[in-house]
Amino acid sequence: MLGCRVQPLPDDQSVPGLRDWKWVHTPGHSKGHISLFRESDRSLIAGDAFVNVRQDSLYKVITQEKEIAGPPRYLTTDWEAAKESVKSLESLKPAVAITGHGYPVEGKELEMGLSKLAKEFDSLAKPDHGKYVE
Repeated sequence: MLGCRVQPLPDDQSVPGLRDWKWVHTPGHSKGHISLFRESDRSLIAGDAFVNVRQDSLYKVITQEKEIAGPPRYLTTDWEAAKESVKSLESLKPAVAITGHGYPVEGKELEMGLSKLAKEFDSLAKPDHGKYVE
C-alpha cells in the first residue's frame, strides 16, 4: 500500500519537502522516533519525546492542563534513551514546541519546563515499575 512512498530519511538530517527543517533522532518512546527542528525560529515538533499534558493522569488529559512531562509512560520502551533524547532537545533551546499530546507551548514555560525535565528526568518522568522499566 505504501510502496515507494516510505523511504529512509537523508543522512544529512534534512527533511524532504520541508526546507529549513532538520530531523533529530529522539529514541526512547520508540526506537525510530524522530523530532523535527527549524533553527530559523527555533520551532520544535517533538512528537512523543516529551509531552505537555501528562498522559497518566485522566484529570490532566481531560482538562489539558499544561505540564512539561516525559514521554507517555504506557508505551515508552527505553527510558535511558528517552532521557538522552530530552536532554538533546533541551540543548536546542526551542522557542516553541508542539508535542504529541497537549497544545503548543512556548517561551519561559517551555524553557523552564524542559530544563527541569532534562535535569530531573528520572524522578519526574521514569515510572517506578512497569513493563519497560528494569
